Amino acid sequence: MPADLSSLYLTNYRHPGTQPFGNIMLLSREEAFRVAAELAAAHPDTTAFYRFADFENYYPRRKASEEALRGRFIQLGGRPELPHPYSFVLMENDYLRGWFGHGPGQRILLSSLPDDQISLTRGDSVSSFGRDGQHQVLTKQTLLDEIAAFDGTLEQYLAHVESTWHYIEAQVWSETALRNAVAV
Repeated sequence: MPADLSSLYLTNYRHPGTQPFGNIMLLSREEAFRVAAELAAAHPDTTAFYRFADFENYYPRRKASEEALRGRFIQLGGRPELPHPYSFVLMENDYLRGWFGHGPGQRILLSSLPDDQISLTRGDSVSSFGRDGQHQVLTKQTLLDEIAAFDGTLEQYLAHVESTWHYIEAQVWSETALRNAVAV
């Protein structure tokens, strides 16, 4: 494992033609349903938007999941400024890149985010809820400790995680932190 983990970054993928750093849950309910319908209609074959085609069922599930995630993060010492986070993946991930039609990704340095404004989950935060009745929420420090303790390289650690969870999702809970983050 590299002694210096300061080169770790997060990537926010987006479908070509869409804006970076979005979370539909930060919109009003009415606006979220309107945008979901537009995106599902405009991109019927895009994996990233398939859930939006059944937004009536997806919306309450995602809302409840993100509220539970936020609550668990607060229990771990987080101080989220937003009710719903912006989602990223740790480093790069071909699985997610494909989900977003191989569109562009915005990268930011993990170390540039305040510890109390970022949580992480193994795999999709909405899907990971309920495996044992709780989100498997990590703090930034817990992740860094886990990576440092792993017997292998960073690439081997990520491959190990990907073999079960596909990726590590990061949730950024502050627009200010996101604006101040260092781009990579």
